[in-house]
Amino acid sequence: MKKILMLVTMVMMLAFSAVCSASNGKVLDAEDALAAKFLTAGNYKAVSALMTPEMQKNWDEKAYTNFQNTLANDFGKVNTNQLIVVEKHKNADVLLYQIAAEKIPAARFVYLFKLNGEKPLLDDFSVMLPQKKEAAEKK
Repeated sequence: MKKILMLVTMVMMLAFSAVCSASNGKVLDAEDALAAKFLTAGNYKAVSALMTPEMQKNWDEKAYTNFQNTLANDFGKVNTNQLIVVEKHKNADVLLYQIAAEKIPAARFVYLFKLNGEKPLLDDFSVMLPQKKEAAEKK
């Protein structure tokens, strides 16, 4: 009888935890896919559909092409693109990725997503580079 009670308790706990932990999975997966597409698409028309109208004003086709060229020239091949921080806000999410590339061993890419229900749209993007040693020593 004790074994049956323990088994039922364990199954109920597993079922409850599975239901509770899955609330942001679909949105986070969509945001991760959008972030990857933003870096690798190379085609502005495919990427612009994933942006908010405000971001489309700042990131036109020329700006996106320049970004892709800068990424290829200054970073080289991106070897590691690892999600390290997820910040959840009221109608927005911020995702922080740790990047390791051929020419730059460490950088961080920050993506801001606006949420419209469960459909995220890219609202802003920025790059954080480590400080140069000389600049850090002067401070």
